[in-house]
Amino acid sequence: MEFNTKFAMPEKHPVACVAAGVFESRKLSGAADALDKAAHGHIRELLRSGDMDGKMGTTRLLYSVRGVAAKRVLLVGLGREKEFGEKEYRDCARAALAAVQETGARDASLYFAELEVPGRDAAWKARQLVLAAADITYRFDRMKSKKAEERRLLMSLFRLFRSATPPTWSVVCAKGAPSQPA
Repeated sequence: MEFNTKFAMPEKHPVACVAAGVFESRKLSGAADALDKAAHGHIRELLRSGDMDGKMGTTRLLYSVRGVAAKRVLLVGLGREKEFGEKEYRDCARAALAAVQETGARDASLYFAELEVPGRDAAWKARQLVLAAADITYRFDRMKSKKAEERRLLMSLFRLFRSATPPTWSVVCAKGAPSQPA
């Protein structure tokens, strides 16, 4: 798995899958709101219909959303906004990565760096995403005679609508992530 950080608008980024969060109150994250505006209210309509409630770890995959350059839009439940912290961030990251892993997507952009986690910076958030990806993709097959085919996935971690520079991989790795992207 390869990782990189970029600044990009979620609705204009042509990737196989773009992931954004939804809180339990059906409040959209900044990225989900941008996707909704580009899709002329399609995401909010989906929430009103009850197809997504924003409960922690729930996901909803949408295909070919008009106005969005990505082939797929993955909505990820973030739980209660007031209770959103470190554990919730890691849980939503795992849910998003597991959902992306189940698709045929070869690349994905996760707009989770924008989510506020009290006392944590962008480097911590990026490191948590890398560690979650390592957990989700790990397969023990040393003892198997026929090993599963390895699937390469390019993961982009985005910091949306912020002026700060995203952390470099050397910063993330220096703080405890794997020394090279998996």
